[in-house]
Amino acid sequence: MNIKALKVQHFGPIGEGYTENGGFMPVPKITLLCGSQGVGKSCIAKLYSTFSWIEKALVRGDFSIKYLVQYNRFVKTYCSFQNLHNYFRDETYLHYRGTAFEMVYQKGKLQVKSVAGSEYLRPQIIYIPAERNLLSVIENAENVKGIPQALASMLEVYSAACKNLKADVSLPINQVVFHYDPLNKLSWIQTDEYKVRLNEASSGMQSVTPMHIVLDYLSRSLSRKEELLRSDKSLKEKESIQKRINEILKDDSLSPEIRKLLIEQTADTSNKYLLNVVEEPEQNLFPSSQRNVLNSLLSFAANGNNQLVMTTHSPYIINYLSLAIKADSIIRKMKDSSLCERLDKVVPLSAQTDGGQVIVYEITDKGTIHRLPTYDNMPSDNNYLNNYLAETNDLFNELLDIEELCQK
Repeated sequence: MNIKALKVQHFGPIGEGYTENGGFMPVPKITLLCGSQGVGKSCIAKLYSTFSWIEKALVRGDFSIKYLVQYNRFVKTYCSFQNLHNYFRDETYLHYRGTAFEMVYQKGKLQVKSVAGSEYLRPQIIYIPAERNLLSVIENAENVKGIPQALASMLEVYSAACKNLKADVSLPINQVVFHYDPLNKLSWIQTDEYKVRLNEASSGMQSVTPMHIVLDYLSRSLSRKEELLRSDKSLKEKESIQKRINEILKDDSLSPEIRKLLIEQTADTSNKYLLNVVEEPEQNLFPSSQRNVLNSLLSFAANGNNQLVMTTHSPYIINYLSLAIKADSIIRKMKDSSLCERLDKVVPLSAQTDGGQVIVYEITDKGTIHRLPTYDNMPSDNNYLNNYLAETNDLFNELLDIEELCQK
């Protein structure tokens, strides 16, 4: 699958944006966006998710290019879904290079064109927002008014996942399992020693549970080649697909090759891979739990063409990602298979990650974005978040100097 790319300039807190590759940020299999609060990490993640969804909708025939570009629908309808509509400026420039469509937003208008010669694989897109704890805290959250649309979309999948559970699900931390009582619509967290309602569990457990249940459900659905709620097999969508194919056939501006490619892409209604976008996977978690959750996310991403995009404030996430990359490089060199078990205890075999398929971006408070340097495909230790850990040592040394002066 071709690597997609995104260029973002003068959007919300982002100014100049990415300073390499003509401003285009490649988004490979694993992409990590790090930086402090309010610098635009979630803006990039949400834009990538939004553009990917629009590309899928265009291929699927949900609406036409003409419909999309009219009346500023891109901003007012589709970016509004992720609460991005107020981040646009007069000078905002956005450029998405997909595998089926290329989209450019500038001077208040969106332009869309088909991409020739690329194979489009249809994704199952899920956005895991930072507000996901709400799904654990409030029973029957679907009845809550004013819930953010992105969270409501995740809630729809979470509800379907719970209803379709055939057995308890092991969570990636503390040897805990999730149990759902369909009769009373209650969620439980349990171990060999205790059992509590999910809304009574720790904040970390409340953050991890809906994320893991949703990803487990979608991964299993894709592996069975079943689509969420069977929506892709609905009569309404079949009619929409046929309408889109008719539009392609009538478009005289298309060459026979592009017309054939677009028809093939439109007719394929099955999702081929999982595009998982996660805000702050470390949310409310102890460092060792952050490692386990990251390994779980990497395991989900390892299957086929699955893709993982994450935002983070945690230096531990970068360091644990480095462990997963290093473990992958070791197993490639390994001649003694008996060492696999030992390696698996450090980093699970399912989470070991090819560093060539990973990019870490740092977003600064000056509105610029740069790619973190690598050493043997591992992210550099000299990064924004690690530097703040080092600053603690410097500050402590300063306190020791002051203490020494007090004794003179």
